[in-house]
Amino acid sequence: MLNFEKIRLMTRLTVYEKGLGIEDEKIAKYFRNDYVFGALIGSFAAGTVAWGICAALYCGYFFEQIFFSVYENKLGPTIRFAVTSYAVFILFFLLVTWLVYRFRNQGYMERRYYYEQDLDTLLGMYEKEQEQVRNWIRKNG
Repeated sequence: MLNFEKIRLMTRLTVYEKGLGIEDEKIAKYFRNDYVFGALIGSFAAGTVAWGICAALYCGYFFEQIFFSVYENKLGPTIRFAVTSYAVFILFFLLVTWLVYRFRNQGYMERRYYYEQDLDTLLGMYEKEQEQVRNWIRKNG
C-alpha cells in the first residue's frame, strides 16, 4: 500500500535538493559572517571600478571645467567632490550588499531548518515502518 504522506515528503525533499539546495550548498560552505564579508570585499572592488568608470565619464564630459580649475589652481573643491562622492557611493554600495547577502543567508538558514525537519520526519516514518515489520515478524515468524 502506498503511503502518500511519505511520497509527498520525499518529493518535497527531492525538489529542494535539485533546486534551491544546490545554491544553498554554496552558502553552507561558509560561516555567516565569512559569507557576508567575502561578498563585501568583492563589492568593494566592483564598486571602486564602477565609480572609476563613472568618474572617467564625468571627467570626459566636464573636461573643460576641470582643465580650467587645474590651470587656475582651484582643484581643491573638485578633489573634495570626488572623494565625497566616492565615499557616499561605496558606503551605499556596501550597505546594499550587506543587506542582500544577510537576507540570502537568513533565507538559507530557514530553508535548511525546514529541510532537516522534513528529513527527521522521514526518518521517523522509516523507523516506525521498521518497528511494524519487526512486530509482525515476532507475531508470525
